[in-house]
Amino acid sequence: MNKTVCIIEDDELVRSHLADLLREGGHDVHEADSAEAGIELIRAHKADVAVVDILMPDRDGLEAIGQLRRTRPDLRIVAISGGGRVGPQIYLDLAKQIGADASLVKPIAQADLEAAVLGG
Repeated sequence: MNKTVCIIEDDELVRSHLADLLREGGHDVHEADSAEAGIELIRAHKADVAVVDILMPDRDGLEAIGQLRRTRPDLRIVAISGGGRVGPQIYLDLAKQIGADASLVKPIAQADLEAAVLGG
């Protein structure tokens, strides 16, 4: 089942790579380089799924996840993180407490991304 997915990721290479993986799977993909832009894209395109990086410069992904969960309770949210100073798991655990449905540690394999997007 193909989904409309919004990737919110400040790193252009990571964002582009994830978008390519999802497009190969037949999904309609929109890309945003900041939390603000991603929230707007999700509103505009009625996304089914948001893939949200936790550590971003403008506004962290945890804030974005909280806002998305409040405004779009039906939205599937996949939190992603490569770490930061304390490692990715702490951030991903927090993301799940705030409302993320799934979490993935970078680098992300295509099968894991697909499963997280589809809810598997």
